[in-house]
Amino acid sequence: MTGAVHSWELLLIHPKRSLAEERNDGLCDVTRYMAVGRPDPRFVGLALGDNKNIPSLFEKYGESDEDRGLKLESHMLRHLQNTELFRLGVADTIISKRFNRRSVAQSYEYDHRSLAEDLDQIEIPLDIEIMLGEKASTVARLIKGGKANGPIVDAFHHIQATESDAAAYEYLRAEADGFHATPYGHCLNSFTVDPCPKHLECFADCRHLSATDLPENRRNLIRLEGKFKLAVETINTRPSTSIGWRNQLDHAERRLAGVRKLLTTPPGERPFPDGPDLSQPRERGVLDD
Repeated sequence: MTGAVHSWELLLIHPKRSLAEERNDGLCDVTRYMAVGRPDPRFVGLALGDNKNIPSLFEKYGESDEDRGLKLESHMLRHLQNTELFRLGVADTIISKRFNRRSVAQSYEYDHRSLAEDLDQIEIPLDIEIMLGEKASTVARLIKGGKANGPIVDAFHHIQATESDAAAYEYLRAEADGFHATPYGHCLNSFTVDPCPKHLECFADCRHLSATDLPENRRNLIRLEGKFKLAVETINTRPSTSIGWRNQLDHAERRLAGVRKLLTTPPGERPFPDGPDLSQPRERGVLDD
């Protein structure tokens, strides 16, 4: 073969076997090879992590443990293209036809946009957005997209149904402080008068909490899961018949279960819809007199 071989002519080119690098700890210098071969599907699959027993490109060249644990399957590219088409604003009917799907609903199962990106796609009238301001506008989009629940949302829908959209948005503007970004998700309970009765233990059956897909929220929850798991194991290694020991174990187990449930809750959904309504006054007991 004479002349230059350009990358666009073969798409991917590589030495047939780079034993110098793979076996002999050397460097594979493609400029010193007189011929190249085209990778077949199996070769590409192995390089991207198809076989757990063969180091992938990620495992070999990844900078961190997280990078080295990555893999890429061909079906993931289908998910990626589906999500990117949604992100670019392509109609769901066109996306469904592109992938030869029977219904539009199937396309949304492959939609992996973040909650923030979903909210950006939800439109509210410009004059309403200006009137509400940034924080209340976020709450309005959460409500319109069906990604928020709680007393504020119930009151908004009630005013909207009994009075008007304008009155409902005016109520939302006054109650905008009811939206909080906590370390574990989004909270839609107003604490203008009283602070959070859960002391930001949102994972303890709080009905006002909505899950997110934010990386920082997930890191916090994974860290908490490890701590509560260790606490449960430590308590169990020191068995006792005392009430205090049982209370400690129940406390740790309930919170561990709450964290795990929150980790598996889809973004925008409430992990504890049947939790106690913290917007209502606490019932007084005999010790309060």
